[in-house]
Amino acid sequence: MHSISLQNWQADRHQIDLEEAQATITRLLKEQKVSEEKIVSLEAKDKKSQAIIAEKEAALTGSEPSRVIEDFKKSIAFKTIVHDHVEEARDHIYEIEVKELEQQCTEDVFIRGFLKGVRLMQRKTGVQVEGVTPSQASDDFPPNSDGDEVDSDLRKVLDLDADDEIVDVE
Repeated sequence: MHSISLQNWQADRHQIDLEEAQATITRLLKEQKVSEEKIVSLEAKDKKSQAIIAEKEAALTGSEPSRVIEDFKKSIAFKTIVHDHVEEARDHIYEIEVKELEQQCTEDVFIRGFLKGVRLMQRKTGVQVEGVTPSQASDDFPPNSDGDEVDSDLRKVLDLDADDEIVDVE
């Protein structure tokens, strides 16, 4: 009897395991069906989304590049205009500064030439010139100079040709 009861117990146990397995299979089949329905639903939504994306791309492809190109052209044109204005301003400033420097250099050379002439005249005549300080009168003038250097400087400053005359005062 013991063996029969053991066999009955084992049969009952197998029956319970079988019922649990069938319940698990049924549950898994239901979950699979729900998952398949979700997949079908998601695939439908994906198709709708793909269609919307395709429409948007078609709309953008038609209008967006031309708008982007126009914006780019405007940007390049603006940069060119700004660059031209900067160049004009730079040229204007350069012209003003260069002319001012040229004028200043001309004045400086003329003043140096004039002072050399004054110093030469003082040495030749021995007369002091009013308004010229002693340091200006003796400044860097070679004692044995005969005035050729002054003549040369004056020709440069006044832009005289070789045949134009500079009047000697003696």
